[in-house]
Amino acid sequence: MDQKTIRKEDKSKWVMPLGWRKRLLAPRLILAITSLLLGTALVSAWLIDRSHYVSTSDARIAADILSVSADVSGNITAAYVASGDRVKAGDLLYQIDDREAQHLLTEYLAEEDGLAAQIQRERTQLGLVGSRSGTHIDASRADVQSARAAVEAAKADLTSAQQDYDRELRLKETGLITQNVWEQAQNKLLAAQQNLRGAEARLSSSSAKAREAVISKSDASLVEHDLNILEADLQRARAQTDGQRVIIEKHQIRSPIDGVMDETFFDVGERTLAGFRVALLHDPENVWVSANIKETQVRYVKVGAPAHIKVDSAPDANVTGRVSVIRDLTVAEAALMPNPNATGVFTKITQRIPVRIDLDPGDAHLRPGSMVRVAIERRKARQ
Repeated sequence: MDQKTIRKEDKSKWVMPLGWRKRLLAPRLILAITSLLLGTALVSAWLIDRSHYVSTSDARIAADILSVSADVSGNITAAYVASGDRVKAGDLLYQIDDREAQHLLTEYLAEEDGLAAQIQRERTQLGLVGSRSGTHIDASRADVQSARAAVEAAKADLTSAQQDYDRELRLKETGLITQNVWEQAQNKLLAAQQNLRGAEARLSSSSAKAREAVISKSDASLVEHDLNILEADLQRARAQTDGQRVIIEKHQIRSPIDGVMDETFFDVGERTLAGFRVALLHDPENVWVSANIKETQVRYVKVGAPAHIKVDSAPDANVTGRVSVIRDLTVAEAALMPNPNATGVFTKITQRIPVRIDLDPGDAHLRPGSMVRVAIERRKARQ
């Protein structure tokens, strides 16, 4: 093999110089290449995520935080719960001093019992008056009938005596009867007249007694009227008693729902006023995600769209949900204290639209107020 052939073979088998190999294997170069690849992967992932999801970190777990208030004023005599305790609906939270209310209830009950006793007495009297009046009316009617019969009999006797007297008078004028017989006829007529007058007097007396019996029956109506007044007073007293029982119940502050006590504001011995907040609680089974979406991206969000939630306090939890509400105003408009532009210098800031995401059932322990990151699947933009 000649020298030229050897040189050609050496050129075909070119070997990288040692200096270049050291430069390529230098740590900085390796780090730079790795960073470039990692950056490319992250940018690719971000572009893919942006094209499929609407994401935001301005989101948190939300719940209905109930404020429990006192309905009456008074000193707290007992506290049965503390912050963090779980309670059931109807569980007693606080007891307010109710001694004065209890004394007033006792007074109302005594008044109610007194009215009930008066009503019972009036009912008994009404029965007696009705019984007496009925008996008197029946007896007086019988006396009137008897007196009328006696009057009719006296009239018949008087008619007979008058006829005998007239006959005896004619006979006396002809001298056919003696003086003794004439006097007997005359006495009989006078007796018949007296008997009739006595019968008529008894009839008048019986009629008067009958009218008195009828009048006495009206006394029963008066008693019945008084009874109606007492029964109305009793109903009012019972309503007053029921109202006082409601006031006593208001001295016991109870939980309106099943939930967790978030905060208690009073201790035993402190005084609360009507309307003051005494505790906060929420239902841990009824939480959702409140997310604020940029106004430039909200057109890609629709009700019912699936959402993936990353919870900061539970990073390993797989939490999912669906969009249930898209509000029609921005967070700034819903603020209690809006920020008007009074200086005339305007800086445009992208506004946020509140969105509610109802969560799917899961085992993650979600605390209201804790931060989350939300990724909502993009839908076609609404026109």
